[in-house]
Parts: sequence; C-alpha cells; structure tokens
Amino acid sequence: MKPNFIWHEGADPESLAQNLAGELTVQISNAIADNGLAVIALSGGSTPKPLFKALSDYEIDWSKVVVTLVDERWVPETHELSNAAFMKRYLLDSLPDGVRFVPLYHEAGSVEESLTSVLGAYCHATHSSTDQPRAFDVVILGMGGDGHTASFFPDANNVAELVDPNTNAQLLTCVSPSTQVERITWSLPALLNTRYLALHFTGKNKKSVFESACEHEDATVLPIRSAIFQNKVPLNVYYSD
Repeated sequence: MKPNFIWHEGADPESLAQNLAGELTVQISNAIADNGLAVIALSGGSTPKPLFKALSDYEIDWSKVVVTLVDERWVPETHELSNAAFMKRYLLDSLPDGVRFVPLYHEAGSVEESLTSVLGAYCHATHSSTDQPRAFDVVILGMGGDGHTASFFPDANNVAELVDPNTNAQLLTCVSPSTQVERITWSLPALLNTRYLALHFTGKNKKSVFESACEHEDATVLPIRSAIFQNKVPLNVYYSD
C-alpha cells in the first residue's frame, strides 16, 4: 500500500496554525450545514496551542459543535496531566458556553470499566447509539518523537491491538512504560471514520520521524503509520519547522 497523505507546509508554527484553523472552520461549517451538528476530536500537547487560539477567533456556531479528545490520560481533570484540563484552558474557556465537550475520563473502578460510560456519554451528546456511534467530522492527530499518535505507543503491551484497522472496539486502553499513567483512546477504526483527518506537528526532528514512517508499513514500530498507510480517508499533514 502507498502512503495516503497530503502535505501542507507552513512558514512557521503560527501561520501553519492559522491555515489549519481556517480549513477546520470550513469543515465544521460544512458539517453543520449538512447535518445540523459537527463532531470534532482534538489532541492535547504543546503543538495545538496556537491552533486553539486561531480556531477560537473564527466565527463558528459552537452551539452546534461537539468536541471530544482523540485520547486522554486516565486522570481526573484536576490532575496536571489531564488533556481535558488542557483543552479547557486553551480552547473551551475561550468559546461560548453552548459548546458541548465530551471528556474521556469517567471515574470508575478501572480504565477498562469506564469505557462503557464514556461511549454512552459520547453517543448521548451526538444523538447516536452505542451500536453505531456518530462518525467524526474532524479528527486532528498529533505525533510524538517515538512515532506514537493518539495513545498508540510503540512500547505498549497491546500495540498490535491499538494499530489494528479491523478491531471492533470504539475505545481502547493503553499502558506502556513511557505513558506515566493509564490512557484511554479512540480506536484506529473510530478515528479513521471521519470526513476530515489531519496530522499537526512541528520541528525537523518530527519531520524525520514522519519521513521514516513513510518508508515501511509496520505500525507496531511507528504507530503513526496506521494513519499513513490506510485507504479510509486522506491524511492531511500540517507541518512547519
């Protein structure tokens, strides 16, 4: 299989974020026009900060948008590692109160036990059923220096399941030496079930990782390959030095 991506390069992180935010505004507005609702999954980390700032400046009917995370550390929002707290601080607090946010952390006896309630909350917010959850309209992935995306970590004990394009699971868990805490993530098929898929990263070191990932299909070594080598939806790669 050939890599399935479209390359978008910006002059710097700020202009790159502006370009991506403009495209996301179009995608979100189109989804609202078509379905009355847009559902977007965003990633945490330092790279999206200028994207979130740019996105909050655009005119979007946020009352018709459901926002969730691509993945989350299984910690409460009060924890310093919480992606939900990051999302609220850098995006949601700048948006109108009508925007709906679906967190991936639900208190339970274990992360595995929480999956049912997380999926139920998502389906309730998106007016869908748990046997056929609403597809995403926009998914924005990030990438680590180890080639991970979402919570698909190469050193996870279940990495083969995490990058499996045929899993029936909507949500999966991840534990690995590099993740600090347990994590919850949308599965690969769930993330690829979107109208628009993008990968947003910056820096020459990560560019080298991406270029290496394009040379071979084994996603258990570099999990970002699971988004590069697939024929469900083109991967729009947004990059700047």
